[in-house]
Amino acid sequence: MQMPAADRSALGEFADRSSMVEPSALGLLAHLAADALGARSGRLFVADYALRRACELRGDGTRGDEVALDGTIAGRAFSSGLPVEQGNGPVSVWVPLSEGSERIGLIELVFDESPADVATWGDLVDVTRMMVLLLVSGRRYTDVLLRARRARPLSDAAEAQWDLLPPLSFAGSRVSVCGVLEPAYSIGGDSFDYANNPGRLDLAIVDAVGHGLPAVLMASAAINTLRNARREQRTLGQAYHQVDRRIAEEFGQSNYVTGQIATLDISSGRLTWLNAGHVLPILVRNGSFVGELECEPSMPMGLGGPVAQVAAESLQTGDRVLFHTDGVVESRSSDGVAFSTVRLADLLVRATLDGATVAETIRTLSASVVAHVGKGLRDDATLFLVEYTNGHHVNA
Repeated sequence: MQMPAADRSALGEFADRSSMVEPSALGLLAHLAADALGARSGRLFVADYALRRACELRGDGTRGDEVALDGTIAGRAFSSGLPVEQGNGPVSVWVPLSEGSERIGLIELVFDESPADVATWGDLVDVTRMMVLLLVSGRRYTDVLLRARRARPLSDAAEAQWDLLPPLSFAGSRVSVCGVLEPAYSIGGDSFDYANNPGRLDLAIVDAVGHGLPAVLMASAAINTLRNARREQRTLGQAYHQVDRRIAEEFGQSNYVTGQIATLDISSGRLTWLNAGHVLPILVRNGSFVGELECEPSMPMGLGGPVAQVAAESLQTGDRVLFHTDGVVESRSSDGVAFSTVRLADLLVRATLDGATVAETIRTLSASVVAHVGKGLRDDATLFLVEYTNGHHVNA
């Protein structure tokens, strides 16, 4: 039996009404949230693939207004993960929407006066949390959220690559991670993967030779083979050989995939990794660039050969390890200047000293690579950042 409307909480009212919303009409959740919270209106904005814009998703599934995520009030809420007010009367409140640490977008609620003045902040938190759960469960049954993520058309190769990825970010009690792909709308053979398993974080970054859909197919084969090896609890060396055989058998000896395959013991901080002909990760410790994490390279997967080395490093609390593909440091500006490892490390140090979260650090680094090139990345550029917090609050 339903309680009278006057006796129901905002959360209860929202729960009752939202239960009837079909996946194709997820944009209606913003309107229902506004009604439950006593706001004039509500709009749902979905962050785009490049995490530089957010687009309104209307109740009928169509796209509405866009808002930039740099230099705006909405962007401040998205970056900080905290609600931000705008105006005096009426008052717009931008509330970030995230599931764990995966950032979905924002909701804009317009009130006659500040909700802080009318004691609705608690209700706002409860309603938006439930809204996120409904978005996460509902998006599996519809394309409307994925359509809203597109600031421009997505290539078929990029479509396949984005569907291969895990959630872009994760924040646990001892470790936080985030990754991003560029060019976001035409990515090819780059990919990454991770899994937060009991006592450990398993991760990988790969770069398949070539471009377009053929490279995506190789990257997909590599990632899914690594997942199989991981779930069968095989060693890094065994995983390497398994992928090596798969690429050689399916794509021939002229094709290959470079990569880093790693495991982090979450309790001890011991990071072990295998380098399959890939660029080296970089380490920032105590706000300083320590250097690249050396590991003698094995042959790229698909070209065969023994495991040259499984390297190890004991991470300290607050350490950040940035894995990346060669498209990042080899990206060149219009006058031919490479982005370089030095520039990448410097930007990572700055973001760390500024206290930027792992997710926001990756967003900033990715935007810096794109800005450096100016127009049209010639190669895929992928970044994957690991921060070892060891149970302490650092930046995640």
